[in-house]
Amino acid sequence: DRETKSLYIVDSGNNRILVTDVEYKNQFIIMDYFYNPETKKYETLKNPHGIFVKHDNNSLNENESTMIYIADYDNNRVIGCYADGTIFQTFERPSDEFYGAEVTFQPNKVVVDVAGNVYVNILSITDGAVMFAPDGSFSNYFGANRVEQTAQAIANKFWRTILSREAAASFIQAVPMEFNNFDIDDDGFIYTVTQSKSATTDIFKKMNPAGENILINLGYSDYTYGDMASYYYKNQTYGSQITDVDVDENGTIRLLDFGNGRIFEYTDECDLLFIYGGKGNQKGLFTNVTAIEAYNSVVYVLDSRKNSITTFKRTEFGDIVHEAMSLYNLGKYEEASGPWQEVLTRDSNYWFAYIGLGNAELSQGNYSEAMNYFYRNSRAGYNRAFKQYRMQFVRDNFNVFMIIILVLIIALIVLSKLRKHFKKKKAGGTK
Repeated sequence: DRETKSLYIVDSGNNRILVTDVEYKNQFIIMDYFYNPETKKYETLKNPHGIFVKHDNNSLNENESTMIYIADYDNNRVIGCYADGTIFQTFERPSDEFYGAEVTFQPNKVVVDVAGNVYVNILSITDGAVMFAPDGSFSNYFGANRVEQTAQAIANKFWRTILSREAAASFIQAVPMEFNNFDIDDDGFIYTVTQSKSATTDIFKKMNPAGENILINLGYSDYTYGDMASYYYKNQTYGSQITDVDVDENGTIRLLDFGNGRIFEYTDECDLLFIYGGKGNQKGLFTNVTAIEAYNSVVYVLDSRKNSITTFKRTEFGDIVHEAMSLYNLGKYEEASGPWQEVLTRDSNYWFAYIGLGNAELSQGNYSEAMNYFYRNSRAGYNRAFKQYRMQFVRDNFNVFMIIILVLIIALIVLSKLRKHFKKKKAGGTK
């Protein structure tokens, strides 16, 4: 929680919420009993899975300014409570027929947008997150994944189009995978991740309020997030399984890889910055990662098997990269060139620094130099620089081109007249 600099930890096994400060200086506050004003009774959690903290800065009551939403998994509900544990709202299984009579309601994760809409992730639902209006009424499903286009799915779809309804019913209809975690940024965009060993479609999405994955329009939806490829060891396939996502106040995206216990850090445009963590029992390694959060450049990773939270603090090199990135995101490419040069001094293979320097040269109109930086590092950047270089070349040499064209036109006219002259002369000589 950035407002109060607090860290909220869901202790599922003990049915409680633990609260401490981000530097672990204060004792843990234990939230295990929640007062319900309607029943005038205290209630407990049952296997809680997720938590989201929201602030109402317009509230006159300091206690009520902090609103905590808890995905109470085995109680089949989401509760909204204040910092003192008083419940102000409960979200339960919708009675709307659109929800589906056989669909369960076991909340896994929850996020809330600035308008007060509540999004609940249910692992058994493939239609997307269950969306509630601020008054608690069911609104709709939000942001379903696309169907994975495997060879089998395409073949089944083909046969269903040409066979009778009875025969087509024997083919299993492909359905999208449900996403298993999400986060929301300060601008209201919702980021989802889907943990899978084999699927590649919609592993990571960034959705606008309409539930549309804007990464598709930006061309980032087909990126490979996490490890670029799987590997085999002792007859088993090992690859990235993205289990959680965090987006910090600067727009930096961090994906948590359950498969290999690693953290992949990206820019807001999905360019890879860092990879750290891993599987193991040593310090900084994990056995069963489940959650990630970041605050003020510090990253917190929860390991459910070790029952521990590992804290990562940014190195000096990381500070320089993020300083350059901050200037880069503000469009201050020239100011960013200094930090990018420092990055290359420390690591000449850091490819994104070349992109930053390429943009710096591009913004100054040095298109040839920009092409050199973009070469082998950014095809899109190289194409932009080459297009500008070509236009500049045409502008700079326009007069030369016009003179050449005029000379060619005059030459063609002269040649045409000479040809006619010689034809007439030849015709006269024949007579």
